[in-house]
Amino acid sequence: MTGDLNQVGTGVNLFEAGEVRGTARWFNDTADVLSIDDDDLDETIAFVNKGGMTFLSPILPDLRAIVCTAGSRESHLAILSRESDVPCVLAAELTGTVADGDTVVLDLGDAETARLAVSA
Repeated sequence: MTGDLNQVGTGVNLFEAGEVRGTARWFNDTADVLSIDDDDLDETIAFVNKGGMTFLSPILPDLRAIVCTAGSRESHLAILSRESDVPCVLAAELTGTVADGDTVVLDLGDAETARLAVSA
């Protein structure tokens, strides 16, 4: 990772994808997904708190990436992410704050460990 970035966590990298940059958006439940009105999600990095968050499935292929604070490589979210070729960080341990609208940089160059940062 380069530039003015503040590291805010690490997690399990689902698959190598290099550096992924986008805008953070938290999804807490189905209502958050249903409230999307023709949003352009191409730049969105979705943040969720549970590993089995399959409620993202209607929008998952449109997302830039997903960061989940739980889950494993065998979780439903991991399976859907692999099938949709959407980069995914699982079991993320956030040591800093990530808010909606933050520019997030994911370092997904390592096959095992992902690093998360926000633009300073």
